[in-house]
Amino acid sequence: MVSILGAGAIGQLLAHKLTDASVDCQLIVRDKANCSENWQLIHANRVFEKNFKLTDIKDQNVLSTIAITVKAPQLEVALQNIKHRIDNTTQIILLQNGMGHEQIAKQFVSEDKIFFASNTHGAFKQDKQIVHYAGKGSIHFGQLKTSSRIPTWFKDFDQADLDTDWSDDIKTILFRKLFVNAVINPLTALYQCRNGDLLQDSKKLRLLALIEENSRFAQSINLSFESNLKELVLNVIEKTANNYNSMYQDVNAGVETEINAINGYLLDQMTLHGFDAPHNWQLWSDFHISFPPLKQIAQARAKSFDALQYQVTQQAGTERPFTGTYNQHSETGDYLCACCDSVLFDNKGKFDSHCGWPSFDQAKNNKAIAYREDLSHGMQRTEILCAQCGSHLGHVFNDGPTDTGVRYCVNSVSLNFSQRD
Repeated sequence: MVSILGAGAIGQLLAHKLTDASVDCQLIVRDKANCSENWQLIHANRVFEKNFKLTDIKDQNVLSTIAITVKAPQLEVALQNIKHRIDNTTQIILLQNGMGHEQIAKQFVSEDKIFFASNTHGAFKQDKQIVHYAGKGSIHFGQLKTSSRIPTWFKDFDQADLDTDWSDDIKTILFRKLFVNAVINPLTALYQCRNGDLLQDSKKLRLLALIEENSRFAQSINLSFESNLKELVLNVIEKTANNYNSMYQDVNAGVETEINAINGYLLDQMTLHGFDAPHNWQLWSDFHISFPPLKQIAQARAKSFDALQYQVTQQAGTERPFTGTYNQHSETGDYLCACCDSVLFDNKGKFDSHCGWPSFDQAKNNKAIAYREDLSHGMQRTEILCAQCGSHLGHVFNDGPTDTGVRYCVNSVSLNFSQRD
């Protein structure tokens, strides 16, 4: 029995295809009583109706094989919801965009029970139980923890009309898709355009710069693909020219995107390997300035701020020098965003620059900071913001006296402190 967790577009598409192939499968749903019997797949102007087997997340029987099709931000919660139905025999197949999902999955099953699927089939939901099959693709299955045995459930997918194969090098396939998504998805969200519009002159230079930077990184970690990365990305853009991809759709729907699982993972790998990636960092920064995921939390919290803290964090103001709580602060711990509690700096990066504001020579997590040009007050500076909520922190300068050469100049009222023993 193949159980599908996530009754979205891809989950329903899998259920239709597996059912067509007479594979014993079921959809895991949140409220079985509120699901009708009629599930529709629309393809080539034809409507195909099915009556799927359904199981509620609250049911108690153990699930043997689970194909998880929820988006990356929902993965941990989805697994928590069915952890009572998982035992030491359960195998899970992860179909999320991005990489690094095994770190979540290993909280629920052993590594040898975790499998991956890289899907290129296109589908979108018209309604709760109506899915359009937008484009035929393929699915590559594999396992990071290599094994000489292909799992028995692979035959179920292989006999369905899904153009499947088993790969002994699924990591390379996942990276290939990651590099494609890490360029196309956030750029179309930023430019608010279809995939094909990235080939316009006004956008193509940035597109090519990212591709070139990613190509150099792939080479530096000895990743090779069947064609060069530029050809791969441009081919996907041309084939999906009229598509609005999932990240574009998510930012416009106001829901959490897969930016962390895609670009965040890529930046973590680049940092791990000491690879300089200015174009990728600028993309991360620009995306989070445009779509800070915790903005609503910051705005709600800011309603309780006094006039100074509100002006600094929400209106890019500045506190008077030598007046802030953390200017001469020297305790051991982390400095958090006052608006959303994201960890920004720690005591290891703090130093006394004698400028009158808390100063740091590095961020604790580079992904926590966003940067943008500031031409106010007749000066050319770089403003720093919390990447998660968009709140103003201060400015960064390249005049730091330490080995990093950097000085983050931060307003005390933009920070909270969490002490460590």
